[in-house]
Amino acid sequence: MTNNRINNSLNNTLEEELRVMLVEKNNENRELRAQVKILEDCVAEEQEAKYRAWVKLADLKKSTGTTE
Repeated sequence: MTNNRINNSLNNTLEEELRVMLVEKNNENRELRAQVKILEDCVAEEQEAKYRAWVKLADLKKSTGTTE
C-alpha cells in the first residue's frame, strides 16, 4: 500500500509539472501569435503606403507629361 501511495504522489507531481509546462507553452504561443499579428499588420500597412506612393507618382508624372 505504501508503494501505491508513493506512485500516486509521483504521478501527481509529474502531472502537475506537465500542467505547468503546458500553461507556460500556451502563454508563449499566445504571445508569439500576438507578435505575428502585429508584424502582419505592419507589413500590410507598409505595402499599402508603398502602393499609394506609386499611384501618386504615376498621377504626378501623368499631370506633368513626363514618362521617366
